[in-house]
Amino acid sequence: MLLRTPLLLLLTVFSLTAKLYAQPYPEAIEVLHRYELRPGVRVTALVRDLQTGEVVLAHRTSEAFRPASLVKIATTGAFLALRGQDYRFHIPIMLRGQVEGETLHGDLVLKASADPSLGSHYIPNQKRLISEVKALLDARGISRITGGLVWDLHEFPRPFTNETWPDEDLDEYYGAPIAGLNVADNYADLYLFSSDEDSPVAETNIASLLIPTRQELVRSGSTQLDLTPTSRPDTLLISGTIRERLSGRHLRWTMPDPPSYTSIWLNEGLRLEGIDLQQRPTLSYDEPLTGKLDTIGYYTSLPADTLIKITNFRSSNIYAEGFAYALNNYEQRKTGQPSVMRSYWRERLGLTPDEFYPMDGSGLSPEGRLSSGALSLILSELWRDQALHKPFLASLPEAGVEGTVRSLSTPSSVTAYLKSGSMRGVRGYAGYLNHEDKWYSIVYIANGSINSAEAKATFSQLLTRLFTNQPLPSTPITVKQTFHKEKKSKLHSKKKHTHSAEKHHSSKRKGKKR
Repeated sequence: MLLRTPLLLLLTVFSLTAKLYAQPYPEAIEVLHRYELRPGVRVTALVRDLQTGEVVLAHRTSEAFRPASLVKIATTGAFLALRGQDYRFHIPIMLRGQVEGETLHGDLVLKASADPSLGSHYIPNQKRLISEVKALLDARGISRITGGLVWDLHEFPRPFTNETWPDEDLDEYYGAPIAGLNVADNYADLYLFSSDEDSPVAETNIASLLIPTRQELVRSGSTQLDLTPTSRPDTLLISGTIRERLSGRHLRWTMPDPPSYTSIWLNEGLRLEGIDLQQRPTLSYDEPLTGKLDTIGYYTSLPADTLIKITNFRSSNIYAEGFAYALNNYEQRKTGQPSVMRSYWRERLGLTPDEFYPMDGSGLSPEGRLSSGALSLILSELWRDQALHKPFLASLPEAGVEGTVRSLSTPSSVTAYLKSGSMRGVRGYAGYLNHEDKWYSIVYIANGSINSAEAKATFSQLLTRLFTNQPLPSTPITVKQTFHKEKKSKLHSKKKHTHSAEKHHSSKRKGKKR
């Protein structure tokens, strides 16, 4: 996308302002300086008046930082801009073969769409695809299929995990791989039971459906499991050890190959609904499917603005990775990197690789980097663009009230809509603030040998010095200084804030899961 002259001029003014504008809040800057006295701590912050473009506070704004989940701001913003708030993922549902009476002599074919929300734990009615396919087959009078379920995946590479993700995260539910076909946020819910008298048992649930399993389990001093498909189309093998005297433990088991588990889930769901599929499900990656295909309907996801709100409220890695993956073409998807998202913001805002180089769509990669200056420009552009302003603002949770920032304290005079970001050595917040009917963007990131609670308290103190007359504590920042009284008074004064805020809410694969 070519830069328009007015926007280029505006960005130039922003850049010059950041360099030349005298810091009007020395006590706020002192909060950051004091925190950086901690060994190995580095912090950046940038606050901008969104009406004038004036920089209110700037500290280390051109330096590159690890952003963690703040990358999701760039990912969800780019997806909104490129696909639109009303975009929905579509899965065509097709028949291949001839129908005679209640029998389809052929296959049931579905085309993958990279929808990250299919059967998601965050979506009502996880089994909606099953019920909609059943209804479409009923409308054609079909209850028996001599072939099987076939998924068309020819536009997507086989699943793999971003090579820059830490090994220790690959067995965690938040480090699940993304693919052209996903289900239940790409993890299975395992419920484990073990007693002295009985053999250990594990129940396997995928997207609200209990999946039949063949079990090879023994009692042990620890729990280590594998869950793999068998030769039967509707059965998984669960093997390994379960700790003794275990009762009702819940594990989230990351799927190493999401399409395989999705096909087992849908096949079993249709079987329970009375659809007799006589052959095992298959995945077709190599070529587009041939033969006459009769499209009988479509499964559609919730609209993009709803999915993006879930992403930022829940800080869902699988959703964010799904958006970046869907924007990429076939070759770009093989890299695991957010190629289109990254290029989009660089071209739209004139950002350089030194300023903006995310390595994934979610921020799980410790190798991704961006500057607070770059993220501030993205926030400003999302605010300025009328097509993006409302849906993006609505996607951010209110600090002290909801989402991943519900425990964050802010001054009672400030209403803040923020995305949080945290991982080992990273804590950050970014988004929008309303104070006395004026709107500001803010970016705050701490890197290094940080204590998350101290980084959080520093952010709260930064806001206090910017937007109130409260004195700073004379002692160094401690974990206990979390402004609980501010949070309580803020909840009682919430109705005072109207303006735009009123509309805001109207593997290691696969190793062993512990």
